[in-house]
Amino acid sequence: MCKKKIGFEIVGTANAMRRKTFEEMRDIEIADGPTNMQHWFLIYIWHHRDSDVHQKDLEVNFRLRRSTTTEILKAMEKKGLVMRSVSDKDKRSRRIELTEKAIELCMMEDKKIIELEAKMAEGLSDEEVETLFKILHKIQKNLE
Repeated sequence: MCKKKIGFEIVGTANAMRRKTFEEMRDIEIADGPTNMQHWFLIYIWHHRDSDVHQKDLEVNFRLRRSTTTEILKAMEKKGLVMRSVSDKDKRSRRIELTEKAIELCMMEDKKIIELEAKMAEGLSDEEVETLFKILHKIQKNLE
């Protein structure tokens, strides 16, 4: 008997979500367009544009190592998607800002993200969604 694996289900769900989220953008993607992870960084920064976003925020939110986050941000700077500038609050820290190119992209993709969130929650009660979050947070804590 094959016992179901939590990891396989999570990875499969994440892959399906990634494919669905940016599938339209892949069709029109140009050589210097963002990768899937860069898209998620852009959307995160876009949704937090009323406050300073720092590299550490991305590391924590996406559970990435500093070196991985640094490489993604370097590539995004090279593509003209983000700029890093000295933070007003802490001169040792750099705030991450979207370029005009990235803002235009985010405005197009934001609606897609909202639609995807609704699609994923389709048929789930508020209580089930809350339970899902609790379970995922427990799993994440177990893996720390």
